[in-house]
Amino acid sequence: MTIMRGTIRIVLAIFILILLGGVTNPGYTQTTTTGEDFGTGHIVRGAFLEQYVSVRSPLELYGLPITGEFEGMSAFGITTVQYFNKARFDLVKDLDGNDKVVVANLGELTYPGPGPLAPVSSDGPTCRKFSATGKSVCYAFLQYYDANDGPVNFGDPISDLEIREGRYVQYFQKARMEWAPELDADSHVILTDLGKRYFDFVVGDSDRLKPEGSSIPGKPRKPQAYAFVANPLITAGSQQTLNVVVVDMYRQPVANAQVWVFMLTPDGRKDPFRAPDTNADGISTLLFPVGSLSPTQIVALEVKVTANGEEASAKSWFRVWY
Repeated sequence: MTIMRGTIRIVLAIFILILLGGVTNPGYTQTTTTGEDFGTGHIVRGAFLEQYVSVRSPLELYGLPITGEFEGMSAFGITTVQYFNKARFDLVKDLDGNDKVVVANLGELTYPGPGPLAPVSSDGPTCRKFSATGKSVCYAFLQYYDANDGPVNFGDPISDLEIREGRYVQYFQKARMEWAPELDADSHVILTDLGKRYFDFVVGDSDRLKPEGSSIPGKPRKPQAYAFVANPLITAGSQQTLNVVVVDMYRQPVANAQVWVFMLTPDGRKDPFRAPDTNADGISTLLFPVGSLSPTQIVALEVKVTANGEEASAKSWFRVWY
């Protein structure tokens, strides 16, 4: 039983790491010539791609690209820009004449001026006052700020905690934070899609939102599969449970993926099972019979996943116990 409990703890730890995106950063294909297709029909390439993958959670901080590169207006004049859900990248020259990417101050550009204040204290040990603007950041917003390299990715706060669109929000130079209590997550802080808002309100060129080239919107983003049995040690003749988790390259769940499971027994059999399609959380759970196997035998499991034409695979195993 000690062995069983230890094995289960290891499996659960790996499972949690995968769901939290803590195993590794997404495997982006970084080529300055062809760039990266993120499944929206817009390519990110060159210096913009380098900036995108330079942060810990690009999907969370920048979102997906909503346009390709084009010549647009920025704080530096007309230059090459690209819009993302939550950001805009501007390509400018540094003092040495080399290209560098600046993340636009969309928080400043979209801030409408002071709004209704949230009934929350801005003083105390859970707050920090920023001398540059005189504004304070508190509680979960401050935790999120510190956890995501706030000075670089968000800049200084430019508003108090306000109520906008029925939510508590706070504007920063580069972003706007929202308190989303309905989220079933460790953090209830999200970033507003300021890139999309600014593009719609100011640029308003719908042709820029259309997919470019042969990219296909809605294309799955490189699904990855992981498989975990509920009982690494199990008695013969009982029922085993296999959980299959399917995520994309950004560690986001892939729903409606088709899942097949093959049980490889020591006598050479390969028993197929059709597991349910993945749910909204990217999870498929299969209950299947172990069969009359001898004690100490190891049973291998092969998992094949198909998501809109793209495939992924995973492996797991369990041992028949006394």
